[in-house]
Amino acid sequence: MSTIDLSLDGKVALITGGSKGIGRAIALTFAEYGADVALAARGAEALSRTAKEVEERGVRALAVPTDVSDGAALETLVGRVREELGGVDVLVNNAATGDLGGALMGVGRDEFDLIMNVNVWAPLRLCQLCRPSMQERGGGTVINVVSNEGIRPMPKLGIYSPSKAALINLTQMMAKEWAKHAIRAVAIAPGLIRTELAAELVKSVEESGVDINPLGVIGEPSDVAAMALVAASPAGRYLTATTLVVDGGEIAAGPFG
Repeated sequence: MSTIDLSLDGKVALITGGSKGIGRAIALTFAEYGADVALAARGAEALSRTAKEVEERGVRALAVPTDVSDGAALETLVGRVREELGGVDVLVNNAATGDLGGALMGVGRDEFDLIMNVNVWAPLRLCQLCRPSMQERGGGTVINVVSNEGIRPMPKLGIYSPSKAALINLTQMMAKEWAKHAIRAVAIAPGLIRTELAAELVKSVEESGVDINPLGVIGEPSDVAAMALVAASPAGRYLTATTLVVDGGEIAAGPFG
């Protein structure tokens, strides 16, 4: 009999950016392993569809349309999760924004503030809001979805890469400060993943015929979800203050192999 425990039975997971792509894949995977799932994203229709898919796996789902750049909306989100699902055991900060074709010379103050607000401040604020619930429930796990761009930045991504580097550092700080509360913090750094957000880049890479990584494949949202499951479950009990890179070896190989 396997000694690896991936069960999330009895746990409640809150996932931002949970309606599509990586967030949706994590939500469905967590549901398959027994977690009740709260989903937050701006698009109510897509959010509702994903919540229905979660419920089809025999667990509870809560869809809360949320703009994570709005501090009041974050407080409302966590309040509803506590009221309707009982609390938070696992927080997945997946929502993000950025100019995937920009350059540093073109970054203005408004764009800088928006990206840092969504990619750094919102995850921190949600962690602050969820920590009391995690403590009450005996501990918890924070999973911050970052990017391999936060480790090895490429040109023409504007302030996106620096924002992800900041979130990696924030994850480490959180892990150190909150370990005494039995709260672990892990970052997951995907490479190129086949999502709607990255559709144009995926198309460009495929048309170029150049391998983006040693494996010669483009990642799927399920690849990231698998790592999130390990991090959130008892199987990941010894993981904290670390970054799990899921990029097919892209960083090691350098840009486009």
